[in-house]
Amino acid sequence: MFDEGEEIGMVGFFRDLREIRRLEQQFADQARLLHEHKMISLGRLSASVVHELNNPLAGILNYLRLMIKIMNRGSLNREYTKKFQKYLTFVESETDRCSKIVSNLLAFSRKSELKINEVNITELLEKCIMLGRHKITLQNIRIKTELDPDIPKVLGDFSQIQQCVINLIFNAIDAMPDGGTITLRSSSDPGKGLVKIETEDTGCGISGEDLHQIFDPFFSTKTEGKGLGLGLSTVYGIIDRHKGTISVESELGKGTVFTIILPAVKKEFPET
Repeated sequence: MFDEGEEIGMVGFFRDLREIRRLEQQFADQARLLHEHKMISLGRLSASVVHELNNPLAGILNYLRLMIKIMNRGSLNREYTKKFQKYLTFVESETDRCSKIVSNLLAFSRKSELKINEVNITELLEKCIMLGRHKITLQNIRIKTELDPDIPKVLGDFSQIQQCVINLIFNAIDAMPDGGTITLRSSSDPGKGLVKIETEDTGCGISGEDLHQIFDPFFSTKTEGKGLGLGLSTVYGIIDRHKGTISVESELGKGTVFTIILPAVKKEFPET
């Protein structure tokens, strides 16, 4: 501080950054935990996808071997030409199917910053089913879909919302070791501007005493070694960051329903 050019004092400003640093560390820990949980989900998905790829690849290989065998016999007649067209159409469709499965798996595994875009819920749910289909079929589980074709889009990160739905599907599978039915539903409430995603299973259900703490970190109803208790708390955190809610209804022996509610993208009407 100066008075007519003469230094008469000094003023210092001090700011306690400990709380800011603590919040920064907490955010970093959450991001790390989110990615670690995604890697756990990826491991479970990979085992399923290996089998999911095996079936179309085995079919492709068999048809290609058959075509080579026929070609080695000599020139192709009209009958074989028609068969080859049919075989090649099958090979093309199954190769495209394999490509989509691998692309979805790579997109899911990629570590990225939160990317907020308009998310097509129907497309997201169909990709979740594709990635988990073999595991579902292998455990004698039937999957039903009740999807609203006109459901509005939501604003969010496609990969993170997909992670939530896949986690709920895997939990449903674990709750039905002897088989059952998983139902995926989507609907909307235009009046309130909300989108609803439901996963329902016919599994063992959750007791009333466990239900209130199902979203707590490190709480798990699974036997020791079967789960870390981070799945549902991670799902809760993701949905909360998307300004949505997740709730659960369950009864022992009668199954469980998880309901995700997210704000729909607001439609802007052109000025008249």
